[in-house]
Amino acid sequence: MRLILMLAALLIVGLLLYRQIGEIPDRSMDVPAAGSGPEVPRVPQRPQDLPVFEEQMQQFMQDTGEQRRRQLDALEQ
Repeated sequence: MRLILMLAALLIVGLLLYRQIGEIPDRSMDVPAAGSGPEVPRVPQRPQDLPVFEEQMQQFMQDTGEQRRRQLDALEQ
């Protein structure tokens, strides 16, 4: 009886693993065309370049947010 229960449990675990491993997740995503949005700032190599990088990142985030807002507004109309 124990052997049958052990085989049943092993079968269930095997089926669950097969379902998890067998499925290939959909990892597709929309990649914008080159030059269609604001340019991403480059990471600085020297510590003294950090303040400039911070300003560039702030500007990039604002520009990207504005671009997304415009796209959403266009979709709603």
